[in-house]
Amino acid sequence: MRFLAASNSGEEYAIRIPLDMYQLTEASGSAWPVAFRWVDSEGIPAEVKIDRIRSVTPLAEQRAGAVGDRYECEVGGEIVYLYYTKLTPRKWFKIVPCSEKEYKQFYRLRGESFEA
Repeated sequence: MRFLAASNSGEEYAIRIPLDMYQLTEASGSAWPVAFRWVDSEGIPAEVKIDRIRSVTPLAEQRAGAVGDRYECEVGGEIVYLYYTKLTPRKWFKIVPCSEKEYKQFYRLRGESFEA
């Protein structure tokens, strides 16, 4: 199963895709991702196990107005970035780097036209 992995090519645009996440929640309230549901490019849903969490970074997304943590995870030998919002409603997202054009198409407002 192939994921879009983050690159270090200076791309500043990213799409946040909501995920159904299986998580371990400690008594202290800390949440750790264990696995998530993902639909691959052929439309086949699968449950994907997270092999390892490499780092957790506090992150505020100014464009979306969200506060949370970014998890750098290994899944099948690839790096995948997940984001957990701490504000209500608490949600998990997969962060997918993209071009400015893809970003504007994905977050287009209703009735807004987009020039290709």
